[in-house]
Amino acid sequence: MKIEKTGFGWIVIDGQRYETDVLILADNRILNRYENFTGNNHELSIEEAKKLLNPKPEVIIVGTGQGGILKVKKETIDFLKKEKVKLIALPTPKAIAIFNKLKEKKAALFHLTC
Repeated sequence: MKIEKTGFGWIVIDGQRYETDVLILADNRILNRYENFTGNNHELSIEEAKKLLNPKPEVIIVGTGQGGILKVKKETIDFLKKEKVKLIALPTPKAIAIFNKLKEKKAALFHLTC
C-alpha cells in the first residue's frame, strides 16, 4: 500500500482519492473514519484507537491534519502504551512519509483538514 499524495480535504491511496478522514488497518483495509463515529474529530479517543487494533499493529501512525490540529488524548497514549503499540503523531504530510517508509505492521488515522 502506498499513499501517493494529500492536500486539504483529500488523500490518494493506491490511485484512489478519498475526501474524508480515513483509518487504515494493519490488514490494509481502508475505512471511512466517520462511519459509526462519535466524539470530537479533532482528537483521537481510546474508543477510536481500539478500531485501529484489529488486527493489532506494532505501530499506529496518526496524521494530525494539514496544520496539525488533531490531538491524541493522554489517556489514549497511555492505553496504547499498555497495549504495547508504538504511536507516531505528526501533521498529515509528514505522517504519510513515515507511513510509506515503515516496514513494521502498521495502522493509521489520517485527518485531512486543519
